Amino acid sequence: MAYWLREVAGWLLILCGLWLMGIVIEFCQSRWILEAAIVAVLAVFVFRGGIHLLKVAVAARICREAWVREEIGIEAVRRAGPLPRGTAEVQPRRS
Repeated sequence: MAYWLREVAGWLLILCGLWLMGIVIEFCQSRWILEAAIVAVLAVFVFRGGIHLLKVAVAARICREAWVREEIGIEAVRRAGPLPRGTAEVQPRRS
């Protein structure tokens, strides 16, 4: 469930960063260049933070799914019993 929380927080930060960029555009149209520059820096950091949270959430979810699939695969091999004579044994990967 923590993956979804990170993903939602990432999307919220991205939306907040885009909203801040809209404020920057308004400031530039009003000729408030210094204020626009300050908000632009803030918007870039917020936007990049959101993208980072999304990357972390997706990577964590993929790693978790791979771990579960590997565990299911190992259990299936154990339940299948011994291999017939003459077949090569498959060694599990070592991490």
